Amino acid sequence: MSLGFDALILAGGRGTRLGGANKPGLMLHGQRLVDRVIQASRQAGAARVLVIGDQSAGTLADGVLREDPPFAGPLAGIAAGIAQVSSPWCLVLACDLQHPDTVISALLDHADRLGPDGLVLRDAQGYTQWLAGFYRTQAVAQACAELGDRLINAPARAALGQLDLAELPVDDETTNDIDTPQALERARHDERP
Repeated sequence: MSLGFDALILAGGRGTRLGGANKPGLMLHGQRLVDRVIQASRQAGAARVLVIGDQSAGTLADGVLREDPPFAGPLAGIAAGIAQVSSPWCLVLACDLQHPDTVISALLDHADRLGPDGLVLRDAQGYTQWLAGFYRTQAVAQACAELGDRLINAPARAALGQLDLAELPVDDETTNDIDTPQALERARHDERP
């Protein structure tokens, strides 16, 4: 199944659990975290890659946008980005995925399992990983529009949880993210890039 898609990479957080570190700029295996996700998105065939965050986060992206107001949460970032997506489908990814290639492959390799509004990964603990999903652009835009100002500081599930999505169970390692110093240290010792 060949689907045209863009990629939105959320990189606008404060990095609070990392002591305020610039999470997108953290280095892993010789690359900034955000650049690893940008590169994986391009290699998978994204028509455009947009980063939601500070200008410095998107040096390799096709565009950088900021949610309004800044630091208004992931859903506000998704809403800002989805308004700029021109493809019918969109990857929505966190900038701190430890294995972005694996996440994207899991989603695109199972595109035949798409629900009407897309596909999202579910980890071994049963948690839906909203920032590891492949979504119908129009459905996300409509869900965000329906929330209006209530999307500010709301979790991604407030809109994405309203969509008709298929869920793909994966192991915890697939969806590992890097949001604590301990997670960063483990990732740096992981042999898998």
